[in-house]
Amino acid sequence: MNLKSTFALLAVAVAGLFSSCTPSYPDPATTKPSYLVLEMTSGRILYSQNATQKRPIGMLANVATAVVALDWIQNSHIDTSRLIAVPSLVQQWPGTNLLKLKPGDRISVRDALYSTLLWDDSSAAATLAMACGYSLNPSDPQGAFTQQMNLLARKQLNMSSTYFKGVTGATVTQSSARDMALLAMYATQNPAIINITSQRSAVVTIQGADGTSRNVTVTNTNRLLNAGSGVVGLKAARSHTAGACLMGSAKRASVKLYNPFSGREETFAQCLVLVQLGMPDSQSRYSAATQFLRDGWTEWENWQKTGDISDPHKFLKLPTNPSK
Repeated sequence: MNLKSTFALLAVAVAGLFSSCTPSYPDPATTKPSYLVLEMTSGRILYSQNATQKRPIGMLANVATAVVALDWIQNSHIDTSRLIAVPSLVQQWPGTNLLKLKPGDRISVRDALYSTLLWDDSSAAATLAMACGYSLNPSDPQGAFTQQMNLLARKQLNMSSTYFKGVTGATVTQSSARDMALLAMYATQNPAIINITSQRSAVVTIQGADGTSRNVTVTNTNRLLNAGSGVVGLKAARSHTAGACLMGSAKRASVKLYNPFSGREETFAQCLVLVQLGMPDSQSRYSAATQFLRDGWTEWENWQKTGDISDPHKFLKLPTNPSK
């Protein structure tokens, strides 16, 4: 065997070694999407497909980042106008540093939350996470914050298919439509999350390390807000590995209805939650979501008429008293 052939075989072997180490994800272009739609008050699942399949979630992970950060903000009585420093961590993901933040810049907690939730932005999310994580463990703020995200997922919400690998959606994390629905149900109950994600845009201000400042208009990428049907917010995301993803919620006025679980009339808040993962493109994502919202209320009303609670797999309820 000559030297040229030896190098060729070595190249093939090395390529095979690296490809075997590369994670394999469902291809959004060739695999069926995952989705789950439910009414939150009752936990009744209305539509589902591949709901437990593990697949990348893209920047939907930023919802978990925001939830954990808001717990820190609210429990520590942090003023959202407080300026926080941009860490060197933002340099790891230049493609999703949408605010063009540089280490040493400063941004308010409020503005970081807006960019984290309205855009596919890793830089603002990382800035929030590091500020919170530093208060938890100054020697390892990134690890401390990631641990809090996983405690939220596993201990509080029973997201059994989810393990966050980083503080933002820039690090590929796999989850499932079921788990993301649990996160959406939890996030929907936080008025701050809904207030932010229902906004069409926001102007954020970056204070430069050199003393200058600039304003950036952050436009919400979630076009489901245009669908009507009582849509109140949450997040759209898209990436090469995750495809087009969506987490949404819609509300109607509370009503008194028969509760088949208790056997008596009770007040239902009426909130639909939907999650889509791995949609092939944005158009199909929003077309399907609009149809789910249009038909979902009818499906839920039909279930109300039957009161069938015999199949526990058709319900997904958030723990009443989640333990931390």
